[in-house]
Formats: sequence, structure tokens, C-alpha cells
Amino acid sequence: MKRIITTMLIALQILITQIDVSAEELVKAAQVVERGSGNQSTTKVNHVPVYRQDNTNESEQNTDSKQADQEANSTGTDNSNTTSSEQQTNEDDVTVFSPSVEVVPIVKDNDLPDYSVPDISTEQSVPPNPKAQPQMEEAEGLEFIVVHRNGIMAFAMIADHEKYKLMPVLARGHVPGRSTVKQMSSSSNAIGAINASYFALSGDIYGNTKINGIIAGTTYYTRTSMAINADGSIFFGRTNYSGRLTFAGKTIHIGGVDVARGANSVIIYNKHQGETTGTNDYGTEYVVINGIITEVYVNKGNNKIPENGYIISLHGTATELFKNAKVGDKVIFDESLEDVDGAGDFNRALHVVGAGPRLVKNGALYVNVDEEQFPADIRIGRAPRTAIGVTKYGDYIIAVVDGRQAHSRGCTLQEWAEILLNDFGAVNAMNLDGGGSTELVVKGDLVNSPSDGRERPVADALVIIRN
Repeated sequence: MKRIITTMLIALQILITQIDVSAEELVKAAQVVERGSGNQSTTKVNHVPVYRQDNTNESEQNTDSKQADQEANSTGTDNSNTTSSEQQTNEDDVTVFSPSVEVVPIVKDNDLPDYSVPDISTEQSVPPNPKAQPQMEEAEGLEFIVVHRNGIMAFAMIADHEKYKLMPVLARGHVPGRSTVKQMSSSSNAIGAINASYFALSGDIYGNTKINGIIAGTTYYTRTSMAINADGSIFFGRTNYSGRLTFAGKTIHIGGVDVARGANSVIIYNKHQGETTGTNDYGTEYVVINGIITEVYVNKGNNKIPENGYIISLHGTATELFKNAKVGDKVIFDESLEDVDGAGDFNRALHVVGAGPRLVKNGALYVNVDEEQFPADIRIGRAPRTAIGVTKYGDYIIAVVDGRQAHSRGCTLQEWAEILLNDFGAVNAMNLDGGGSTELVVKGDLVNSPSDGRERPVADALVIIRN
């Protein structure tokens, strides 16, 4: 027995020695791009990743983001719980991992792009293959930044607002619709693109949205929106949508624009909806052109939407509001996006994208997730994230953080706001849909690693295009 114990102790001592040697071999400097919040220059500093095994197992709930008003139908959501076995230190330049299985051999530094640190592969979670860093020339007015520390890997592209324009793009050119960010980037000939709004499985957009001056989606929540003016300047603020129809001396409040028609509701469908309304036959629809009713369809849905007009679609008790309407009658339609915060005139803006919550406001952290009534699956826990921001010079920031993977566990909204402010230089920023939807495309290439393991079709994207 003594001989067995002695043999075991010797073997244990050899194993400990081998682990120490392996740790020394793993402590290698990796070049990571860092950015100060007020500094436009980019510097590279050496970060020392440390890989350590222990028995600690930290369980976190990571969730995708989604709109609260139709949680069950949103494809911006996954709601799956994941277990993280990573531990972190308080030092920015030290990353500590606690893998649940044995670490595989680390790729040599010269085989990795300069913005990566060696990843850990496990049987449960395999990190993405290293991707080539996008090449940026100073004259292009573009900057690509990656931050990788404490188990979080975030990416950003910054574009000179004098050389590029920012705009939203609908999947397949209409609502509802879904396609990948890469597809929308390609069809727009964009230099960069990210996923944008929360959305439903059908492709309906959850959020106050306007494209080329015409509303393309609404919500009844008061939440942060980003406005893009005709001159390319952008601003952020909370918005309320209000739509009213005036007919035969009566004012009728509508339920939304280019959204699914619910029971006993009044919905407006315009050209952003596509060729037809997509409704069933249990309702009444009025075609309006130049303020005049031109056609009436009773118990017939999915009618053609005029290019230069709109359709009033009613269901159930709402049909009584127009029971005497006929071809030739006049209808007045007024709508507005109320600026709750005094940020600017959303009604005069060329484009509006609504999502939220706000993350950075006037150069300071401002995570108002509770104020905007987001559900727990958005405001709590670490997840992949997407954001749109602007620098103090007015340049556009499109940014993502990977999550639920070995190389990056994702981050909380507070952590995301800190990265946007301190690393990417945002003075104002807003959160967008995240989770499996999170995707950043630069010069036609996907630069991050979606947590679904593939590109998820989404409802719309924000693209950056050359002027």
C-alpha cells in the first residue's frame, strides 16, 4: 500500500510540473487593439492571457434580446440557458479560463490574426476559425477595432460621416421579410453592415421604423430610436408613435403601421409592406390614393397596396368605424413620431430605427433598460450584443460582441455600454437586437462568430455606404 501511495505522489508531482510548464508556454503576448474614448488614434498593447483550470463552475443565464409585446413570436430570441465555466480577474490584461474539459493544443501566434488571443476549444464549444482582419487604408476613412479581454471579444467598424452614409435596409426590400445581414450588405453594395431591429418570426419589425420618410414599423412602447437626417447627422431619443384617421368628422386612432393585424384593430399598410397586405379574409380593407377611397374590399384580404397610397385594414368591431364609407369618400391620415426627450425632430428625419435601450448618452454611461420596460431576458445576463453609436466627431460606429462561445461569453448591457464608451469612443449609442441575430459584415466578410453557428435571417440591417 505504501508503495502504491508513493507511486501516486510521484506521478502527481510530475503532473503538476507538466502543468506549470504548459502554463508558461501559454503565457504569450497577443496584440489586441484598444481605443480610448476620446482618442481617435489606435494603438496596440500586449495582453497576457492566462489559462487556468479549477473546479469553479459559474452558471449564467444568457438570452437573446426580443421585443416584449410579442415575446412568443420573436426570432430575435432563443431563451436558452447556457453554463459558463469561465472565470475572470479584475485586470484588463489577464484572461482566466476554467474549461470543463481538457484544453486542446493552442494554435501558434503566427497562425492567428493580430487581433486574436489563443482560443480554448472544448467538446461542447468550439471557437470559430480565425478570420483575416479587414484591411483598412487611412485614406478610406475607415477604422476596424477589436477588443478581446476577460472572456469578451467585441468588434467595431468606424466610418467617416463625410465619406459614408448610414441607412436602414429591409430584408428582401419589404416588411415582413427576413434575410441575412451579409445578403443585405451585398444587395446594398455596403462597406459595412449590422443587424438592426427586434423582429417576429414572420419578419415584422418591432420598433418605430422609418425608411426614406415613410413609416415601416411601429410599437406602442416608449423606447429609444435613432434618427438619420438628410445631411447624414444622427441623434438618439425615445419616441412615441401616433397615427390618426379622420373620416366623416370622426377621429380614429390606428393600431400600427405595417404590422400584423390583430383582433378588432385598425392597421395601415403602405408600400413598405410589399405588394399586398398579407391579411386573411375576415375583415374589410379600403384602398386610399391622394386622400380618396378608391376601392373597398369586404371579407377579402391580401389586397394589392398602391405605390402612391395606402390601405386601411380593419377587423371585428373596428369595421363599424367605417361602416358607411364608400368609394369617393375623403380620408385624412396623420401620423407622427413624438420626441419624448427633446433630442430632435424625428418627423423631419429621413430614416428612423427603433430598438433600445440607450447605452451611452452625451459621453456618459446611460443604460435605461428599466425605464424603457424591457423584459428580463434583455436586461439581465450576458449575451451576444449589437449596437449603433456615434463618435464626438459625428462618425458612425457599428459594433457587436460575440457570446455563448469559448472565445467570448458575451456581456451585460452595462459591460457593453462601457466597451462602446471606453474602447470604441462612442458619445451616444443605442442597443440593437442581439443574441443569435448579432452579426457584423465588413467589406463583404462576416467578421464575428454568430452564436447560432450560422447566420440568422433577420428583418432589417443598418448599412454603411460610400457617399
